[in-house]
Amino acid sequence: MTPRLASPFDPCAHQGSRVFRLTLAGLALAAAVAAQPPVAAAPAATPAPAPKGAAVVPPTPPTPPAPPPVERVQFEFKLPADQGGGSVTGTAGALETEGEDKAILSGKVELKYRDMVIHAERLVLLRAEQRVLGEGEVVLDQGPRRLSGKTLDYNLETRTGTLTDARAFVQPDLSFTGKVIEKVGEKKFRIQHGTLTSCTGDPTPDWSFRMTSARVELEGYAHIFNTTMWTKKLPVFYLPYVLWPAKLDRASGLLVPNIGYSERRGEYLGLAYFQTLGRSYDTTFYYDWYGKGYYGGGNEFRYRPTAGTRGETSVYFINDVETGDWRWKASWDHESADLPGGMRGVVSFRDFSDFDFFRDFERGSNLSTVRRIPSRAFLSGSWGAHSLNVLVERVQTFLSADSIIEQERLPEIDYNLSKLKLGRAPLYLSFNANASFLSSGLTDSETSSYGRVDLAPELTLPLRLFPWLNLSVAAGGRATWYGDSLPQERKDAAGNWLGNYCGDTPATGANNGFCGAAETRIYPTASAEVVGPVFTRIFERARGPFSKLKHIIEPRWSYSYVGTIDHPESFPLFDERDRVNVYNLGEFALVNRVLAKPRDPKAGGAREILSFSLAQAFSFDDTQPLQTAPDGSKSSSRSALFATLRFYPAQSFTLQAQAQYNTLFGGLDSTSLSATLGLDRVYVGLNWFTRYQADIGETSSDQMRVSIGLEILPKRLSLESQLNYDLLSADLQQQRYTIVYNSQCWGVRIELREFTSIDRQDRDYRFALTLKNVGTFLDLTGGDTTLY
Repeated sequence: MTPRLASPFDPCAHQGSRVFRLTLAGLALAAAVAAQPPVAAAPAATPAPAPKGAAVVPPTPPTPPAPPPVERVQFEFKLPADQGGGSVTGTAGALETEGEDKAILSGKVELKYRDMVIHAERLVLLRAEQRVLGEGEVVLDQGPRRLSGKTLDYNLETRTGTLTDARAFVQPDLSFTGKVIEKVGEKKFRIQHGTLTSCTGDPTPDWSFRMTSARVELEGYAHIFNTTMWTKKLPVFYLPYVLWPAKLDRASGLLVPNIGYSERRGEYLGLAYFQTLGRSYDTTFYYDWYGKGYYGGGNEFRYRPTAGTRGETSVYFINDVETGDWRWKASWDHESADLPGGMRGVVSFRDFSDFDFFRDFERGSNLSTVRRIPSRAFLSGSWGAHSLNVLVERVQTFLSADSIIEQERLPEIDYNLSKLKLGRAPLYLSFNANASFLSSGLTDSETSSYGRVDLAPELTLPLRLFPWLNLSVAAGGRATWYGDSLPQERKDAAGNWLGNYCGDTPATGANNGFCGAAETRIYPTASAEVVGPVFTRIFERARGPFSKLKHIIEPRWSYSYVGTIDHPESFPLFDERDRVNVYNLGEFALVNRVLAKPRDPKAGGAREILSFSLAQAFSFDDTQPLQTAPDGSKSSSRSALFATLRFYPAQSFTLQAQAQYNTLFGGLDSTSLSATLGLDRVYVGLNWFTRYQADIGETSSDQMRVSIGLEILPKRLSLESQLNYDLLSADLQQQRYTIVYNSQCWGVRIELREFTSIDRQDRDYRFALTLKNVGTFLDLTGGDTTLY
């Protein structure tokens, strides 16, 4: 009963044997119905008359019966064992066969074979050849990859075939189209007259490459020939050949070249090769070419051998045609959080060939103005009240291009015991021990090196005399041994300077100005603090987003004492441990705090939203006044008044203001204001700092920084700006503007910056185009420098 097919895609093939069988069944059902005796029709019910004046509603017509569901054909075909075997299963609207090897399927066909699913309006299965021919909205799914087209000719065993008017989609968001797409291997394709893009969901993508032919290897690269880059329907530029990443995971090979322009170095072409070294290691080699004769290269190596250990090293060299020298930078970052005993190790290393590398080859004011480069490695751990830290550090401070101070700790071992209760008494012991080998000196000059051991014990006794009054007293001291010392100044009885002496011997300047003799420094310390009496008041009335407020007034009195030191000038200065301010003073502060409880329970418990403190210190040593006139004509044992206001009404807004009032001259010493406002699409930051000369009533410095961030289109278009302004000289010291636009598959960043320092003014701009799954594709920079 099967009609002979003139073509595998005969439009009349839907008239198959199953259709004929369904027709016979329908005739039998009609005959059975006709054989039943007639049933008398029931008399129609007489409708009740409508009330007078009411609208007459016509009767609701009966709902027509739902059409019967369309029956689907389920099929299963065994494939020849010598061709790989297996079964082909699926469903179709109709099925026809021609002999044992040919099956014709139609009507939204779904065919499954192993991990492969094919959808089409019509399919022909040639079992002996394990070949599938399809047409009409053909879709081939295999794992994360999908191919679709108008027609399909596919071999199930070799998994190769051809689609016409086709599109292929590969995660993560790589798609290509072609008049003809040939699948020539498990992950290899050939494309004729097609496009390639990472933009999805738009028939006219934001950007694409149109080519005459291409070879694509998934988890590898796409080799594209005679290609033109298009933006929507506008061609941008032509390239005879493009190498494009088509990676699903880390894979070795060449990366997409970066192109750009630098006003100083000319046209730019950046090449990179990425090499995997196993699951936990990889490396990248770079080569950069510039049109004005510059060229550079470098390497980046990454590793993560365990879940808690990772790191990255990089080195980069560039030849400077202006100086004829090779200039370079190097870095190493490492972290290990899974060391034995709960220890943690960190390495952060930075080094540059010269002082001007930042200005010449690094972008951004944070790098071009850097003056201090710390490099350190430490190993730390804590166990209850005990903690240990071993540090190796080098700090380079740039005074000028030819003058660099280098300070090193090789190494420093620091042990700390936090407050540990001694027995049952309310007495707590704190202790810090530090041993280090220090080195300091200028570049290309003799350095000074010496050892240092520092011990600082302290006992603390906290007392709670009343519920509203707290008292805490502490006593301790510090002993520091220096492996070397500095000469001491010596004068005669009349005050005439006699020179520098090491003990009783005149200092000759040997050993880089050191005496070569060890010295020990010991001084006592003591402190006390009284908080209270504390006054509180609760306001039950709701205000704004808060259900209740609590106002706290805390008077605070503190006392600090650091004993005197004999001949302090003989001890070298390296860090804060060596800088000792001898004092005997007390401080009184009145602190007001406001706590608020949110109305919404989900917002958490009560928090501080406002505080204001007013403080002043008093010196008990007449030889150490806390305020002094610039000419020394008058002084005071009282310090300036310090006022601090903090206001945090919401998570989106913070404000802090400080003022220092000089009571000796009755004027301000300094003021500062900082505030931030962060809403859903707007960020504003303000920092304003002013210094005054209270003795003459003039302003000596007035600086302001304003930062603004605006999200104009959510997750698309944003604007950032930062301005540094000197109000005293009316100079705009720095201005930076950044516009960022992110589309579904590309982004643009435009930066404009101007920075003014003491001896130069830099202006530059940058335009960077980033393509999805590729990175920065185009980078154009330029600008000018004015020297003063």
